[in-house]
Amino acid sequence: MKLAYPNARDSSLDALATTGPGGAGRPSLALCVLLCLGANALAALSLWLFGRPLVPAQEPLRLWSSSFELVANSQHLTDPYSFMHVLFGAGLYVFVDGLKPGWPARSKLVVVVLGSVVWEIVENTPPVVRLFNETSQPGAYAGDSIVNSLSDTACVTLGFFIARLLGWRATLLAAVVVEIALVVSIHDGLVLGTLRVLGAV
Repeated sequence: MKLAYPNARDSSLDALATTGPGGAGRPSLALCVLLCLGANALAALSLWLFGRPLVPAQEPLRLWSSSFELVANSQHLTDPYSFMHVLFGAGLYVFVDGLKPGWPARSKLVVVVLGSVVWEIVENTPPVVRLFNETSQPGAYAGDSIVNSLSDTACVTLGFFIARLLGWRATLLAAVVVEIALVVSIHDGLVLGTLRVLGAV
């Protein structure tokens, strides 16, 4: 699935994404990794300024938690919402790949990671935390722990690579299956949660 975009070859952003600084051929892998790490460091700093803990404040850190209680919800390394972040990363890849098909994968990955980081910061602002708690989402939410937020972006990255491997058609089919499974199992999902926030359901 390719999306048309005007005058892309003439834009400095396209030149930077495809040839790297100074037109060296393509952005170096080291530069892209540094950009991704820097973005995650910015997210961690932002959450710390919001008063979010590094790890769960009231219980030991776990690899997986399915609890929606306030002390555990979005506090551990992975949880049911991790699947939503995988879907988010897959969707971002499909979007960026359709919009900028000529970009190398590493440049697309930087955009996807930046998109995840922006969402993690916005999601943890006090007004958005209050908004989530005013909807009918499962349990109570007090924001992410820093470890959970970084893990969310790791899940987005995983979704990027899955979508790149599968292609957009198979990715769409897998996303529908996962969304249905989330709705049935936890009464939430990427689409359903978005509709709740928008007040559509």
